[in-house]
Amino acid sequence: PLVVHFHGYDAYRRDVLASVGKRYPELFASVAAIVVASRAMEDQLQQLGADGKKLHYNPYGVDIDVFTQSDPSAVPPSFLAVGRFVDKKGPDLALRAFAQVVRYVREAHLTMIGDGPLWEVCKRLISALGLGEKVTLLGSRSHREVAAGMQSARCFVQHSLTPSSGDSEGTPVAILEAQASALPVVSTRHAGIPDVVIEGKTGFLVDEGDVDGMAEAMIRLARDPQLAAQMGQAGRKRIEEHFSMEKSIGNLWKIIESVIEESGRAHATR
Repeated sequence: PLVVHFHGYDAYRRDVLASVGKRYPELFASVAAIVVASRAMEDQLQQLGADGKKLHYNPYGVDIDVFTQSDPSAVPPSFLAVGRFVDKKGPDLALRAFAQVVRYVREAHLTMIGDGPLWEVCKRLISALGLGEKVTLLGSRSHREVAAGMQSARCFVQHSLTPSSGDSEGTPVAILEAQASALPVVSTRHAGIPDVVIEGKTGFLVDEGDVDGMAEAMIRLARDPQLAAQMGQAGRKRIEEHFSMEKSIGNLWKIIESVIEESGRAHATR
């Protein structure tokens, strides 16, 4: 039996759907199961013609032994962003939100890990916004270095959105890693993010493009370290219960095992 796993762009990007999406109905008819990384992706694939009975929601998992619990209340109001510098991650919008934060919290700092086509754009934007001493661009870093960076942050930020290409997140792994590190998350109501971040409990979510709303949430956490710690602890618990690597791999195996068993029963009755 054939099991297909969708991750993000393959379900949303307009150029991908235009080039190979016309063959998706044939694919959907032939597979035994379709694994999706978010509830939003589940809905999207049904709109593209997938049989809801074949769809299986299984979000990504994070290694909770690598990304360990931090104490965001014990560090200065420092923010962390991790991800490729591409349109759907909205690094430029996160920078614009942070520019508002430093007007009210002068000691605030933002560290950004990652690279990509928007890196130079963001570098120039930092200069234009007068944030040269307030923002650090680290470029690409190893998994272990990212985990270490989580330990010295107050909050994780990511302004995900849907660009004109139609590209979209699945469930951003960096957000899972941040919550596993007991960091509150400030992000957007985009793709699988609301599946992970519980608004008002493990972080704050704003609409795509709402720079002012993101800034307000960041300022609130910068000024209230105890709230950051409370949300971070709730986020860590949520990851342990629902989004660990062990749980994700275990669920994936259950899906594969179930279709193998079903296939065996079908052959036995022929």
